[in-house]
Amino acid sequence: MRIRLGWKLGLTYLILIVLTMAVFGYFTMDFFETSFLNERKAALFTHASIMANSAAPYLGNEEQNSYLNYLAREFGDRVGNRFMVLNKSGRVIADSAGEFRGRTLGHPEIQTALRGQNSAAPYFEPEYGWVLYLAVPVNSGQQVVGAVFLSADINQLVRQLDEIRRSLIWFSVISGLVVFLISLFLGRFLTRPLKRLIVAAGKITAGDYGYRVRELGGNDELGELTRVFNEMSSRIREEDNIRKRFVADASHELKSPVAAIKALLESWPGAGQAGPGETLELVEDLKFEADKLGKLVEDLLVLSRIEGNIKQLNLEETSVGELVEAVRRTAVPMARNKGLEVVTKHGGDVYWHLDGDKMFRALLNLVDNGIKYSAGPGTVVLGFRIDDGKLVFHVTNTGEGIPPEETGNIFNRFYRVDKARSRKTGGWGLGLAIVKEIVELHRGEISVTSEPGGMTVFTVELPGVS
Repeated sequence: MRIRLGWKLGLTYLILIVLTMAVFGYFTMDFFETSFLNERKAALFTHASIMANSAAPYLGNEEQNSYLNYLAREFGDRVGNRFMVLNKSGRVIADSAGEFRGRTLGHPEIQTALRGQNSAAPYFEPEYGWVLYLAVPVNSGQQVVGAVFLSADINQLVRQLDEIRRSLIWFSVISGLVVFLISLFLGRFLTRPLKRLIVAAGKITAGDYGYRVRELGGNDELGELTRVFNEMSSRIREEDNIRKRFVADASHELKSPVAAIKALLESWPGAGQAGPGETLELVEDLKFEADKLGKLVEDLLVLSRIEGNIKQLNLEETSVGELVEAVRRTAVPMARNKGLEVVTKHGGDVYWHLDGDKMFRALLNLVDNGIKYSAGPGTVVLGFRIDDGKLVFHVTNTGEGIPPEETGNIFNRFYRVDKARSRKTGGWGLGLAIVKEIVELHRGEISVTSEPGGMTVFTVELPGVS
């Protein structure tokens, strides 16, 4: 059985208020009981002490026992309680009720008083109800010669405490119900945005990525949760659009080499009719298209790994000088075919915390891009420097340049400034997209400045400590 959050909040507040009122009631009742009882004890101790002082000169003289009985009756009538005078053996000498004269009593309070200390304690007697037994010593000089024992009816006091206890219980019950009802209302009010989020989550699960939750406009956690949820929904929609566009673009680009291979095979007259030259040309054309197809598949796999579950970096202290030199050596054969030279430029080697393999691929893609779009003969420069605590790479080439309106798009997948020329050079518009993903994995930034028909500079900035 599912219990709604509003009910959970209500029950939680109810339990809290019950526990709070129970603790409050316990200490309140303890305070009242202690205060009322101590107040009553103080008054009775005063009367008993006066009685003890009055009885002290006569206690021990049997001829004065009648006077002690008179004193006991007098104090009993005046105070409204029962007084008894006992000798040091615990035998009753005088009793305001006349019932226990001559008997020996062993109440704990009497024993304590005969040892020289005041004592009092409440008791429940089936016949009388609640009574307070109290005893004080009777002193003659420095010696205890007896005790005054007093019993007081405290049923009225107990009834007053019971009234207070019942009032506290009713107050706790009413307070608990009020808090419970208020918490139910607040629970429904607070969970309303959560219900909207549940509906929105269901819509998104069903594929409606454009669904939005109406923002509360508040600055509390629920308002922030709503805003974050809408941002997440927008991001999911954006990622879904990118995925769809990626699949569509990849499918379109894969058609080109496949169609070319199919056309070449269909145009081939056959092994018996084609001459050696035609067969060799066919094989070379097929190899060219197969290489292009292999390069496209390789780039797609790299991009997929970077964007998928393999978004991880193997960070280690890397020699940046050795890294750029390795990129230069790899790019030299490609550059020579176009009459270009690849050179490195830096002020000395440094070590940086980065993923050497991924950064090698990113820099090689930038240099390869510079080679493809350079007007030979010329030079492609790969360099680095430390600037304001950042490692800055730069790749420079001179060629046809990039129009200003195109610089914001060149890092998108399958985007090419000149599609016809890109196909001739074997480009698919994935190289710079891979570079951007690798740089962002390193929490870095990439930018480009270009002059049409002039110099183009790609700049990569990586944060970190050398």
